[in-house]
Amino acid sequence: MNIYFQTKNLEVTQYEKNMMANRMYGLNKFFSWDTHAYIDIERTRSSQHGQDLYYVSIKIDDPQNQYFTEEYRENVRKAFDEAYGDMFRVVRSHRSKSRNLARRAGAHIKRILKRK
Repeated sequence: MNIYFQTKNLEVTQYEKNMMANRMYGLNKFFSWDTHAYIDIERTRSSQHGQDLYYVSIKIDDPQNQYFTEEYRENVRKAFDEAYGDMFRVVRSHRSKSRNLARRAGAHIKRILKRK
């Protein structure tokens, strides 16, 4: 998996980038080697309490599918953790649906072949 970072209105340290990249490599088991992940990090408008909000979006381009999540939180780490959690749930759910569909199709073909 190739991971690309884009930041806007803030500087992200190399330590934080490495932390995010290590977490994203945990999704390698779901994707092929030619998958691209794009992480956009931005400091946005102030919240109601006068604090900055941070926007993190994760987009994964797989040859078969595209996945996207985004999150707004009070710091970069929390925003990334929430976006990553959403992405993990989406990818895992999609994978289990694909497996169930393949298993049902295989069982249906097996029943057809048994009849003959």
